[in-house]
Amino acid sequence: MRTDVSIPNIMNMLIILAFLLLPVGLYGENFPSKGVVKKVIDGDTIEIESGKRVRYIGIDAPETPFSRGGTEAFWGEATEANRRFVEGKVVRLEYDKQVMHDSRLLAYVYVGEIFVNGEMVKKGFALYSPFGPNRSKNTLLFQYESEARKNNLGIWALPLKNPAKKYIASKWKKEGEIRKFHHVECPHARRIADKNKMVFRSIDEALDEGYRPCRTCNPLERHY
Repeated sequence: MRTDVSIPNIMNMLIILAFLLLPVGLYGENFPSKGVVKKVIDGDTIEIESGKRVRYIGIDAPETPFSRGGTEAFWGEATEANRRFVEGKVVRLEYDKQVMHDSRLLAYVYVGEIFVNGEMVKKGFALYSPFGPNRSKNTLLFQYESEARKNNLGIWALPLKNPAKKYIASKWKKEGEIRKFHHVECPHARRIADKNKMVFRSIDEALDEGYRPCRTCNPLERHY
C-alpha cells in the first residue's frame, strides 16, 4: 500500500490547519476572557475596566433615554438589576460565533456561576432576543422568558402600551432569519402577501410559537 503524501497535499493540510487554529489565537489575544465592570450602561450593556463595552448576547433590556427616541418603561429597574449583578465585580466573558458588533464585544456574562444574561431574562428585566449566528444559549433564554412571562415577572407585569386584537406575521422566512410579528398597521406587515400572512390573536400566542416582536412597531412596548 502506498503511504507517501505529495508536497501539495501537505501544504493544503497545513493551510487548513492554520485556518482552524486562527480563531483560537485571535480569541485569546484580542478578546478578554474576564474584566472588572466599571460602568453599567443599562440592562444589557456594561463597560469593563479596559474601556471595552460588552453587549449581552441573546437579550434585550428596555432602552436608555439616549436610544430609540426615548426611555422605555422599566429601563431604570432593568439597569439597577444589572448593576446589582455586576457593578465593580469581576465578570467572566464567553463568546459565540460573532464576537463584535458596532465596536462592542458580544458575550455571555458570568459572575462566578451566575449566568447574568439568563438571570436578567428569568427575572423579567429583559426579553430573549436572538442575534445573528450567536445561538448556543437560545433555547435556554427562550425557556427563561416563557417562565417569566407566564409568572408575570418584571416587565411582564406591566400593561401593553398598544394592545391589539390581532397581530400579523409571515409564514415564510429565509434560512437563519428571525421570525417577527407586527401590529396590523406596521409597514412590514403591509408588505406581507395575503397568502403568506399568519394571524395571532394574542401576544402570548405569537411568543409561544417562537416569533419575536418587530422593532419598528414594537408590539411588546409597555407602560406604567
